[in-house]
Amino acid sequence: MRTLSNYYLKTDQFSKSIRGEAHLVIGRKGSGKSAIFLQIRDRERSNSKNVVLDLKPDGYKLIKFKELILDFLQEGTFQHTIMAFWEYVLLLEICYKILEKDREKHIRDHVLNEPYRKLSELYHAEGYETEGDFSERMTMLMEKITSEYRAKYGDDQGNRLSSQQLTELLYCHDVKELFQHVKNYMKHKNTLWLLFDNIDKGWPTSGLKHEDLLIIRALIDATRKIERQFHKSDIEVNSIVFLRNDVYELLVSETSDRGKEANVLLDWTDSDLLRELIRLRIVANNLDEDLDFEHVWPKICISHFEGEESSQYLIDRSLMRPRFLLNLINQCKSFAVNLNHPLIQADDIRKGLAAYSTDLLTDIGYELKDVSPEIEDVLYAFIGNKHEATDEQIRSALQAYLGKDELQEVIDLLLWYGFLGVRLSDLDIKYIYNFNYNMQLLKGFVKKMNSKVIYTINPAFWEGLMIEG
Repeated sequence: MRTLSNYYLKTDQFSKSIRGEAHLVIGRKGSGKSAIFLQIRDRERSNSKNVVLDLKPDGYKLIKFKELILDFLQEGTFQHTIMAFWEYVLLLEICYKILEKDREKHIRDHVLNEPYRKLSELYHAEGYETEGDFSERMTMLMEKITSEYRAKYGDDQGNRLSSQQLTELLYCHDVKELFQHVKNYMKHKNTLWLLFDNIDKGWPTSGLKHEDLLIIRALIDATRKIERQFHKSDIEVNSIVFLRNDVYELLVSETSDRGKEANVLLDWTDSDLLRELIRLRIVANNLDEDLDFEHVWPKICISHFEGEESSQYLIDRSLMRPRFLLNLINQCKSFAVNLNHPLIQADDIRKGLAAYSTDLLTDIGYELKDVSPEIEDVLYAFIGNKHEATDEQIRSALQAYLGKDELQEVIDLLLWYGFLGVRLSDLDIKYIYNFNYNMQLLKGFVKKMNSKVIYTINPAFWEGLMIEG
């Protein structure tokens, strides 16, 4: 986090995000969402006139809040309550950030002094607690709402609350007055940034449900509403929510107005772009910044491994995800350092790949669990298998492991995560990233081949599963 700016690869997705053209940044785990989050945060808050909220909600606490609300409210009221909750949380956090940022400055600035004191009085009304980080403040607010509900309505279930009742339940501030003072104060600032990351981290462990998607949808809608309200007063607001691909796909499938939100996809398909990412990290070690990859890569690694160019060999086993590629290279480097090798040698690559492959099985297992908990360990169905198999052989292995007949959805997931690829010819094997992550196109190729389709297991998993290569 501290040194990333020294070698960060500024992609087109980053440029669109920093220009405020994206409201959603979507990518798989390890694709670089948090890197964009950090770069925007650090760059924008270096300007003292900007107000930057870098928010990371606690997914577990959101689940508990959802369960408490869901137990007592009908879905229509649940949806409205979550939306109102996010709007209120965002307003309080904007206020908190302003007061924190100008705590010293307003004393010396006569223009800010009076607006600051008034805003502070409103924010701290009713003894509102501001200790801890964002997650802790949000938790205190959740607990206040649930205790207020039980105090007023007991344990009655299926209630449909009126707008007035919701207002009384949710708010401990005069929201209209607070919002007006925040807007007035922001006229002394430049840009307001609302950055949400990690909202889907480790959430949920039992698979995504309809209500989980409502919470994410409500957050996105709340940020857009805040933007519109501030824009009416000519205050620039940019909001970005960072989401995993699988969560976004489910969100889109349940949303009637698809494509409404401007988004950028962090899907990596170009090997040369990944090489540039590695090159920037190498030259950051006091080397000439203008050196190209062909000159810097031999400084840390042998040029070829098992007849292949070594960097391409490693990239082919990274599932085209920057974090995975960095992990793989670091595993190889660790063995080289421990054995006093001046460069990463062939044995270091073999050992590094074995360690990486085992870790990768766990990582992809967690991703599968988030979407479909019952197939978390499905990759182990292929232990000791050959690296290629017909459709019938794949289904047989899955059926023996899972004990069920409906397997097409499982196969689709294995294709989507890059575990399985498709052999198009003797020398042409394609994975999801070779189809620009277009699942429909990949499934079209599979359907066209019909029963003659040959699946191949990604070589990144061979070592971990003892696959016969």
